[in-house]
Amino acid sequence: MNNVKTTPEKPAKSPKKPIRLGEYLVKIGLIDKETLNKALKTQKSIKKKLGQILVDMGVADDVAIAKALAVSLKIPYGRIDKASIHNDIIGLIPPELAEKHMVIPLRKTGDRLLVAMANPLDLYALEDLRFHTQMPIDRAVVPSGDMTAAIEKHYPRPGLEENLGLEFGAEADDIEVVERRKEKETPIRELQDLGDLPPIVKFVNSVISDAIKMKASDIHIEPQEKSLVVRYRVDGIMREIMRADKNIHAAVASRIKIMSELDIAIKRKPQDGKAQVKQSGKTFDLRVSSLPTSYGEKVTIRILNPATAQLNPEDLGFSHKDLKYLTRAIQMPQGIILVTGPTGSGKPSTLYACLNKLNSPEVNIITVEDPVEFDVTGINQVQINPAAGITFARGLRSILRQDPDIVMVGEIRDPETALTAFQAAQTGHLVFSTLHTNDAPSAVVRLMDLGIGPFLVSASLIAVIGQRLVRRICESCKAPDKLLPEQLEEIRPYIGNQKNVVFWKGEGCEACQHTGYSGRLGLFEMLTLTPALKNVISDGLSSGQLREKAQKEGYHVMSFDGIQKALQGLTTIEEIFRVAPPEITGNSHPLATDSPAQEDLMPKDEDVAEDACLFTTDCPTKILVVDDNLVVLKLLRHLLESEDYLVITAENGLEALKLALTENPDIIVTDYVMPEMNGVMLIKKLKSQATTRAIPIMMLTGKDEEESELEGLDAGADDYLTKPIARKRFLARVAVLLKRTK
Repeated sequence: MNNVKTTPEKPAKSPKKPIRLGEYLVKIGLIDKETLNKALKTQKSIKKKLGQILVDMGVADDVAIAKALAVSLKIPYGRIDKASIHNDIIGLIPPELAEKHMVIPLRKTGDRLLVAMANPLDLYALEDLRFHTQMPIDRAVVPSGDMTAAIEKHYPRPGLEENLGLEFGAEADDIEVVERRKEKETPIRELQDLGDLPPIVKFVNSVISDAIKMKASDIHIEPQEKSLVVRYRVDGIMREIMRADKNIHAAVASRIKIMSELDIAIKRKPQDGKAQVKQSGKTFDLRVSSLPTSYGEKVTIRILNPATAQLNPEDLGFSHKDLKYLTRAIQMPQGIILVTGPTGSGKPSTLYACLNKLNSPEVNIITVEDPVEFDVTGINQVQINPAAGITFARGLRSILRQDPDIVMVGEIRDPETALTAFQAAQTGHLVFSTLHTNDAPSAVVRLMDLGIGPFLVSASLIAVIGQRLVRRICESCKAPDKLLPEQLEEIRPYIGNQKNVVFWKGEGCEACQHTGYSGRLGLFEMLTLTPALKNVISDGLSSGQLREKAQKEGYHVMSFDGIQKALQGLTTIEEIFRVAPPEITGNSHPLATDSPAQEDLMPKDEDVAEDACLFTTDCPTKILVVDDNLVVLKLLRHLLESEDYLVITAENGLEALKLALTENPDIIVTDYVMPEMNGVMLIKKLKSQATTRAIPIMMLTGKDEEESELEGLDAGADDYLTKPIARKRFLARVAVLLKRTK
């Protein structure tokens, strides 16, 4: 501002009617009348300066408004972000007057005072300044953003520096922070006010209300470069609901933080909080998470329906046979029951349902969770807090000293938690927990990898429940569905020779937002440890051998349960293929009287390809090995070829995908970290295609890549190994996987 020459204005008589900023901006052509009316309407509901509202609407920026006013009024324009103003000058106008009128005194020339204003048309402000200073006032115009920052700088809140215990010298003003992003930081003291603005409160309430009405499980509020995106997860599928002006992001995030008692001042660290809302007389718990991203804080709200906490096993969708097994299992006096499945498969609901069945005044139930999903009367629930030293392992050891009868551990993540849980099961406690594995039999192998010996597993493990969630067909638009020939062939081993089989679909209507689905239900597989299975585990056999033995004992795979639910008209075959694709394993599926004859499963003459391996049993087994480390690739090839396997190799995921489609390998062994396409992406691509979906896959990970391991299992990997690879263990695992192709 100091380099701007100013000509003192001659005092002018105040007009009878003050000039309004909005009308003046219309007059000079910066905005139109319609825009002004919208801004004025907004101003009635939120107590905010008109100029700032226009900026928030995106129709003009504060710099353009200031320059237009300067040219039109023939007054100086400048930026005051770097201006050095003497304290004696600042003292001429008190803080309350500066904040009220958005003004900053710049310099005194003779008996006249030059004042920077965001709105130089505010004649009432000029009169106040003249009255207080007893001086003629000259105007200069600056952008409103500059004014806000200048007031923060020159009129600090009383006691701020003292409270910080610091003294700031003049050198502190010599530092200039280079802005890396265009997004403006909203002053902290404004965030509280922004979050309480009626339009923002209405916006947030409307987003939450609509999500509850749509039965969404999660709300995602995501700032992007030029907009604020709101998405709901409905029936497990993400849907974009709306795009709003990016300018409201800070206010929306502040409002949600206020609701969930989070610190609005913290914007660069993740935070977690809780809130509670009422809708139509029902109370819903909200679990709130904030996460800093490139364009601001992403806020996710998990909507917890209290009705879920009241479920019993009978409400979950277990088959009659599996429900009988589960009821018997949870009535055991001691042992451990595990629920397996990827994130979002409904494992907490199953655990709570079991606990509700057992909850009574006669038993002491204690849980250790991260986080506590629902508050259940009669159950003592402990929240994990690593900062306070409360981990799953430590929390479990502590609650064992509280004389529990039944214990629930939210998740077994490490060897320490696993061992403590099994020791608790051995000392007279019934233990419930979850585990990340692809299916129920794989949980046994996972436990052994966590250091639980075969004898301890067989002695303590009662049952393993594998589960997924699929979308339920909308009852309002339900109609028969005709399957494609290739779909029928894939499920033939599951339906046998049944004639006139009818499947169903949703055609789409207003009730289901034209998706054809409304709500979700569970798919389950129940591995109950019979004496025969305990003997198999004690012998240290693999998950494949365990699966074969279990099928003879009544175990059925999850896809079988899914197809039975599709036959009942509860879900679609497409949903089953998406969530739990059928495995092609010959006649090992649990079909009793309606099993197809062997000849029905054989290809017709016209479908037989010219491949000698279709007519002989001595074709070499083909294995595809994928790794970008040529040393490892050579080692694995040597190991496999020493066992007379035919080995083909690829150095990245894209190359492997092409070979899998053309070479049709019997199994695939893939590394996780690779160029072009990593192991997890490769697995997802393979499992999404009908021609490669049934190929067993083993994923290799490093010792420190537990999360990668879990990603691979969630994607559909059938087994995994950690590097460095032990020869015997690797070959044994390969042999087990090969049995799935026989």
